[in-house]
Amino acid sequence: MTGARAVSAARLELRHLWLALPVFAVVLKGFLFPLPLLDFWWHLKLGEIIATERSLPRTDIFSFTAAGQPFIVQGWLAELIYYATYRAGGLPLIILLNTMLLVGALLPVYQLCRETGASTRVSAFAAWIAALGLFANTRPQVFSFPLFALFFWVLWRYRVGRRDLLWLLPPLMVLWVNLHGAFVLGLGLVALFAVSEAVHRAWLPSAAALSSAQLRKLSVVAALCGAATLVNPELHRVYSYVHSVMADPSSQQLVVEWQPPRIDSLAGVLLFYGPLFFTILVLIHSERKPDLTEIAILLTFAVLGLKSTRNTVWFDLVVPVLAARYLPSVTWRLGPAPFASLLRHGSKGRPGGSPRMNLLVAAMALGVVVLTSPWVYPRVYGTSLLESGTPIGAMDFIAEKRLTGNIFHPQAYGDYLIWRLWPQQRSFFDGRVHVFGAPLVRYYRQVFLDSHWEEMLAKYDIRYLLLDKRSDGDTARIIGDARRSTRWRLLYEDDLSVLFERVAR
Repeated sequence: MTGARAVSAARLELRHLWLALPVFAVVLKGFLFPLPLLDFWWHLKLGEIIATERSLPRTDIFSFTAAGQPFIVQGWLAELIYYATYRAGGLPLIILLNTMLLVGALLPVYQLCRETGASTRVSAFAAWIAALGLFANTRPQVFSFPLFALFFWVLWRYRVGRRDLLWLLPPLMVLWVNLHGAFVLGLGLVALFAVSEAVHRAWLPSAAALSSAQLRKLSVVAALCGAATLVNPELHRVYSYVHSVMADPSSQQLVVEWQPPRIDSLAGVLLFYGPLFFTILVLIHSERKPDLTEIAILLTFAVLGLKSTRNTVWFDLVVPVLAARYLPSVTWRLGPAPFASLLRHGSKGRPGGSPRMNLLVAAMALGVVVLTSPWVYPRVYGTSLLESGTPIGAMDFIAEKRLTGNIFHPQAYGDYLIWRLWPQQRSFFDGRVHVFGAPLVRYYRQVFLDSHWEEMLAKYDIRYLLLDKRSDGDTARIIGDARRSTRWRLLYEDDLSVLFERVAR
């Protein structure tokens, strides 16, 4: 390599660092986010059951309060993948898998940002929206993130005249429908592009709209994707399952992520309102204006994001492309000059940077990734891969003593109890809120409020109380009542949990 080529290649390093920033952020988020108490452990146990019994349960087998209730295992493939990953490398490998899924969701969106023609810094800045918006919780929903991003990537590139990869969508849909219920968003994306482009062509004819032949092909692909959703163990019943989960009133009330994002919270601003207002301002002040399909994409996913925090991730995966496409055309009359200068100085013709400094920064970033990996971080810092508040000690005690009999416990403990103690023990209430129904949810909440909680628990022949010492005053009151009562005997206690046994009469 000549000296000039070496210098040119070295100067590219600064651009590479800019490009790596969003990916670096997603990797750190994936590595540092612990395995959650809710909505993971029962999936892992179900994967074990599917792998060992080679069949799918059709009724609830995990709880004693909803035992025998119909139970559809829609995301069986995700659960099987979780268990296979666990068998291959334990919990650290599951965290790595989750991180790779997050990166897999970011990269197609990032590529679209780059294909808008925006500078490296503008593309990286836009990709930060997706990097911040991706939920790092380890659960089957994360499998939907890269699939949604791939659907969007294929459809957007088809729309702007790049390589036609529509044939990928039906096979991806077969995979998606067996991984997670958000597969319906894939159908929605195809329909959104098809309808928007058809309206654009009919009412606002322009060279930018898809041709009639292209629209016909997109319609055929949409039909094939619809047919592909039937390739699952439940056939058409999978739609009833998705609807029941989305419309479940108990989930809407009890699960925070099913509630609208709050504008007065940092999470609400970072995940939704900040990207929403920023994108609107960019589109308003851009010299170029979005077309009908782009407006439809923004409005559709903004409405979804307003409906629930759970939906903000889809909004954060589509708006970076709009931001990267129109941010360079903003006049900045109303914007901060230093910010505009920072972005514009990232043009492709001015890579800059010191080769040695770039190499040092890259090496330091790689070192941080290694130190935060799930194999190294717990050993270096003495932490756990599990979320703070996971009742490991109490579950160890119950397993060691082989305690049998119904346990009343917080909902947050239910999923981990299933993983650690099933089938010897079953949960009272866990993260599968839609399985239990509104009456049980009301009953569960009333137990903590009623001074006659012992009489209420008699309905389910509760033998043990497993409670979280760090919970609110209602739980503390029950713990205090049990300590003072001759009807309950303390079996186990640590800094987190306390376990009582009902004294036989």
